[in-house]
Amino acid sequence: MDFYGGAPGAYGDEFAAVAYPNIRQQMHDIIFGSLDIPAQGQPIILREFHDVFCPACWSPDQGGSKDLNCVYCGGEGYEFTERMLTMALFAGVAPVYKPAILGTGQYPLSQYGDNDPNRYTGFTEWTTWLDYDRFTLPKNKTSDKLYQVKVDGVGRAVYNSTTGQPVRAAKWKILSVTPIRGDNAQVSYFELGLIKESVS
Repeated sequence: MDFYGGAPGAYGDEFAAVAYPNIRQQMHDIIFGSLDIPAQGQPIILREFHDVFCPACWSPDQGGSKDLNCVYCGGEGYEFTERMLTMALFAGVAPVYKPAILGTGQYPLSQYGDNDPNRYTGFTEWTTWLDYDRFTLPKNKTSDKLYQVKVDGVGRAVYNSTTGQPVRAAKWKILSVTPIRGDNAQVSYFELGLIKESVS
């Protein structure tokens, strides 16, 4: 099946809908589930940096040092915002030498019993980044981060009863954002190369 092709003039035809699926819809079904596809998505907090130094701890006089205990930026050194999304993350499919390229679920050294638990590949819908060129050029001064959120027995996010915030379970640095294109060169979804960081 050609997921990247199209049949000119065939759209709207029932057979064409099966032969030439909408890739955006296919990724949505993989992440959120459908009648015949179990949902692979999980709650994620996306930390997006604004390329603005933290006004509380960044010191240009000291060569751009930052405070790892800063209560304003959490030791990141830059201002950021966070939003909660649903993404699909898969372990051990982003090799060291080519993050966000190998999406087959195979790790180069897996035949030797070596799967890297600190490198993941993520998939998210095309609406996540409209300014994805800041990653592909790249323009961003620092990499955005992801937090995996703790979930309950049915996969719902667990919230801290005191703060009301989701409980964070793992932190990932986004090494690369690769737009995967489909029909008419439109971005169908994004593939992310991730490496684990310590939770803070």
